[in-house]
Amino acid sequence: MTDAAVPLELVGLDATAEAVYRGLLAHGGGTADDVTAAFGLGTGAAVALLERLHHSGLLSRRSSGEYLTVDPRHALRALVESRERQLAAIRDATGPLGALFDEARRSSAGEPATRTISGPEEVGDCYYRLHQAATYEICGLARPPFLFAPNGPLDEAAVRRGVRVRVVYAAASFDEDGGGQELGSLVSRGEEARVVSSLPVKLTMADRSAAMVSLSLGPDSTDTLYTEAPPLLEALTELFERYWAGAAPLAGPGAQQPQAPQPYPAGDPGDPVREPTDEERNLLALFAAGVKDDAIARQFGVSTRTLRRRIQDLYTELGTTNRFGAGVAAARRNWV
Repeated sequence: MTDAAVPLELVGLDATAEAVYRGLLAHGGGTADDVTAAFGLGTGAAVALLERLHHSGLLSRRSSGEYLTVDPRHALRALVESRERQLAAIRDATGPLGALFDEARRSSAGEPATRTISGPEEVGDCYYRLHQAATYEICGLARPPFLFAPNGPLDEAAVRRGVRVRVVYAAASFDEDGGGQELGSLVSRGEEARVVSSLPVKLTMADRSAAMVSLSLGPDSTDTLYTEAPPLLEALTELFERYWAGAAPLAGPGAQQPQAPQPYPAGDPGDPVREPTDEERNLLALFAAGVKDDAIARQFGVSTRTLRRRIQDLYTELGTTNRFGAGVAAARRNWV
């Protein structure tokens, strides 16, 4: 970032104040008359601006009325630290303010713990608030049709603040009309992703304290159940965990840059002398979920012909000729 691009407005200097400050820095200081002449300000406005810079600690003032610049490496650092303390105080106030908001919503609006919401705007607002409010865990069951792009920036932001994100994807999520997300992106941001052949609902749950569940799977319906009711949350948690336990995990983030297969040495073909590559793990997971070859090829960013060649290499590695046999052999080697 260049000097001219430093956003001094972040420490309270508007464009005019910044221009005057930079001018004073270039000359080591100046008077109200100097500022008036150089920037076309009235005398009163020039004095007020100089006093504002003085009170910010950026200028010192002599009894003669001259203002001298203070080393910005110290003065600006002090301003930044002051702003950080102010922001920390605001952050600390979010808890009590949030409690006031919740109390007002319960008493005034009378919103029930479980309610139906519909419409892209209302559902979208609830979805984003749910993800932003998560402090330790987000769980999801994802399947098309998608109202929101799966695996978007919200999950990445959640992972950065230490939230564990676990999502089970239906095989149809990998179809061209299902979502189109790249295979590697599912886990490249720290998300834990698994895949199953099908899912009965779409679910998003934060901290096991609030959840959204689809009430319709039609492409034109957004009807969603929002709940904070403990019995429903317990049931939804059990539903998610059952699908999570039975789903095939997707490896990452190297799935888009697969390692070259390493053949087994002569001897017992069932002897697991190496770990599977990320590509092999993901192929086996998608096989188990029943994802079609052309959909897998799109996720790997290769042609169907290239993918089938890699599949044949995997079959040869596992000593089989089909998906079922690959699954059996992989399980025998503890690859899945």
